[in-house]
Amino acid sequence: MLSDRINIIMEAVNADNIDIAELADFDQSNISRMRCGARVPLKNGKAMSRFVDGLLEYAKKYGKTEALCSIVSCSAALPDIVIKKTVTDWLYEDTLYSAPVKHTANSSDSALLFGRKLDSVMSIADMSNITLSKSVSIDPSYISRMRSGKRLPNKRSKVLEKSCDILLRRIIEKHCIPDLAELTGIEPELLENDKSVLLEWLMDSREAANKMPVRQLISQIENMSFDSDMPIPELPMENMSASVSSQKDIYTGISGIREAVIRFLCTAIQNDSKELLLYSDQSMEWMNGDYHLKWLVLMGNALKKGIRIRIIHNVERSSAELLEAIASWLPLYMSGLIEPYYCTKRLGERFAYTLFIDSSSCIEGICVKGFEDKCDYRFITDSNSIDTRINEYSA
Repeated sequence: MLSDRINIIMEAVNADNIDIAELADFDQSNISRMRCGARVPLKNGKAMSRFVDGLLEYAKKYGKTEALCSIVSCSAALPDIVIKKTVTDWLYEDTLYSAPVKHTANSSDSALLFGRKLDSVMSIADMSNITLSKSVSIDPSYISRMRSGKRLPNKRSKVLEKSCDILLRRIIEKHCIPDLAELTGIEPELLENDKSVLLEWLMDSREAANKMPVRQLISQIENMSFDSDMPIPELPMENMSASVSSQKDIYTGISGIREAVIRFLCTAIQNDSKELLLYSDQSMEWMNGDYHLKWLVLMGNALKKGIRIRIIHNVERSSAELLEAIASWLPLYMSGLIEPYYCTKRLGERFAYTLFIDSSSCIEGICVKGFEDKCDYRFITDSNSIDTRINEYSA
C-alpha cells in the first residue's frame, strides 16, 4: 500500500511532514493525507514527482541517502535521476496490484481464507508480522491486515511473491517442509524447488481449499474417548443378507453402488472380517435418502462385530458434503474402532474414484466426475486382485 511505503521511507530518513513539504514546495497537509491513505497521487503525476524530489533533497542534506537507498535496494552512487525512478517504482510496487477488500460475500470469504492460510504458513515458519515485514521492507501493519483477512493482495503482487520466497527459505532452514506439505497438499519436492506453488496455493480461493479446520477436526475425533455402547439404529438384517449370495461382477450407477455396498458389508459381517479399508472421492449422493439408514445400520453392525475400519477422508469436498459426512460418521466413531486418515495430495478434477476393501471382497469404481450414475462398479473377489488393491490403499 502506498501510504505504508511512504511511512516506511520517511521513517528511514527520519523526516517529518513539514520537512518534506517545505522541500517539495507544497502544504504539509498533502504529506499527511498521503501518509494516512486519504490521498493517492498518480505515479507519474506532479505531486509524486515533487514529493520524491523533496525526499531525495532531504536525504542528501542530512546524510540519509544510504539509508534511503538500502530501503529501495539501489546504490547511493547512482545518478539522482536513477535513484528517483527507483524510489518511485518502489513506492508503487505493490500499490498497482493490491486493493482493500470490498464488502462482498465472495471477496470477504477469499480474503479470510487467504489470511488463515498465510497465518498457518507463518506459524510453520515461526515468523512474526514484524520479522516478515522487515524482510520484505514494508510496514508490519500491511502483513497484519493480510493475515487478518482485511486485505487481499493480487496474485501479481511483488510483496506477496517476495514474502513466499522468504517464508519458504525459512521453512526449509527449519526442516519443516513436511509440515508445509501436509498443510498445502503439495509434494515436498515441488515446494522446495518452485516457490510459485506456495503463492498459487495461498491465492486459491476455491471452497475446496478451505479444509484446514476439517483436518484438525479429524485429528481431534480420533483422540476422543467414546462410549462403546452408543446405540445404533436397528434394522432386520434378513432383508439384506440375501445380497451375500449374489454372483454379480458389475454394478452400474447409483443404484448399483448401493447394492454393491450392501453386499460388501453383509459379506464382511457374515465372515467376521477383521478390517475394512475405505476410500472415495466421488459425490456422496448415493448415500442420501432412505438408503442412508441401511448404510448406517450395516456399518453399526460391522462395528458391533468388532470389525475395525480404516478410512481415508476426502477433505476437499464442498462444505455441504463435509457437514453431511461428519453427521454420518460421528455416531460410528463412538465405537472407538475407526482409524481416520486424510490424503495430503491434491484431488483431481477430472475423475472420481471409489475403493472399498475387505479381506474377501472389494468394490472399485472410476468415472468422469458427474457421471457417477453411469459408472460401473466392479465387485472383486479374486484374492490376488484384492491384495494388489490393499497395497495401493496402503500407499
